[in-house]
Amino acid sequence: MLRIVLEEITSHIKSLDIDDEAVKLMENYLINSSKIFICGYGESELVGKSFASRLSEIRRDVYVVSETIVPEIDEGNVLIAISGSGETEPTLTITKKAKSIGAKIISITSFTDSPLAQISDLIIEIPGRIKAKTKNYIERRVSGEYEPLTPFGTLFEISTRIFLEGIIAELAEK
Repeated sequence: MLRIVLEEITSHIKSLDIDDEAVKLMENYLINSSKIFICGYGESELVGKSFASRLSEIRRDVYVVSETIVPEIDEGNVLIAISGSGETEPTLTITKKAKSIGAKIISITSFTDSPLAQISDLIIEIPGRIKAKTKNYIERRVSGEYEPLTPFGTLFEISTRIFLEGIIAELAEK
């Protein structure tokens, strides 16, 4: 089973087709913003925290919205919202507020037609999330609604983590 799971993940990663222009625009947003904020929920939040840690290593002023001490977001700052479904309520609430303040919104999601994508300035599409029977994250977890082979539906999060490592490599060179 382990080999099958590893093959599925490897195959999925190799099949990612990220728009080069979107990557350049994301890098520009991150370079030109005085503050970067990251939000997500569940495993998406963990991926965001990891990315925040890496951004701080290359001297970016970065905050994870769920942490205890977070400054207010200002116009022109960047919010990276990570949600495979693009429908996770806490992430949407934070994103809507940041958008109303004038922050640039980068969404990382599997669905470009999702509510999150619709309010974003830039959409990074990372396949891996399936359309859930229920939109409620907690309900999906309790009922055991996961994608095939990847425990807890982590194919989106694994792929996003690898994508964001690539962004760090790009930014570190600049």
